[in-house]
Amino acid sequence: MIMKNRNIIEVLLFGCIFLMALSFQSCDKQEIETYDAEHALFFERWKRVGVEDVRIDTVGYSFSHYVGETELVHDFKINLIGDLLTEDMEYRVIVVDSLTTALPEQYTLPDPPIFHKGQATDVLSVVLHRKPSLKDKEVRLTLRLVANENFGLGYVTYTDVKIRFNDKNVIPLWWTTEVKEAYLGTYSYKKLETIIAANEGFTTFDGLSDTEKRKIALNTKAYIALHGITEDDNSPMLIPMY
Repeated sequence: MIMKNRNIIEVLLFGCIFLMALSFQSCDKQEIETYDAEHALFFERWKRVGVEDVRIDTVGYSFSHYVGETELVHDFKINLIGDLLTEDMEYRVIVVDSLTTALPEQYTLPDPPIFHKGQATDVLSVVLHRKPSLKDKEVRLTLRLVANENFGLGYVTYTDVKIRFNDKNVIPLWWTTEVKEAYLGTYSYKKLETIIAANEGFTTFDGLSDTEKRKIALNTKAYIALHGITEDDNSPMLIPMY
């Protein structure tokens, strides 16, 4: 009986040692796959906005919300793992063809992309171009970090970023029910053009304080009155802010 219990204990002990060895091997393999270079890069995925975490590796734009603009620039944040660089170094980004419908003429990427010395973070700047082909459809651009002679990959699930963009006349996401009822009234493209004309540099209500939103609404209301602007059907262009 004692011998039988001893055999059972030996089997269990051997099993535990075997599982621990597999675990260490798995960790070593993951470590190699993730940090197989002196320096590694990954895209920032989340940003804290107020009390919420917002995904920033997937973004959307409509040129119709940027009156008069022919180009838009979006900066994707890239983080460095490892010591700060002592000299600028090239990294590699590719277009993922299977996840991209945008045409090459609709965007420009840095050639080559550079991570600058002395920084823990940098940006990949993507330029979007306003083209007639965007008037009736939305396109997607998917970019992926890949390893090169200078950088490995920091986290394998943080390698991709995506942009959806178009030039369709669609209501901006920031024109919420609250914005409609308290500040700007019912959306129309002509009203958006007027808001932009009345408030130099304006692009969005996102991130603005109530005071700033009120100022934009009142500026627009005064601009409408000064220039006698109406909607396209000649109905009054109304701003509910007083």
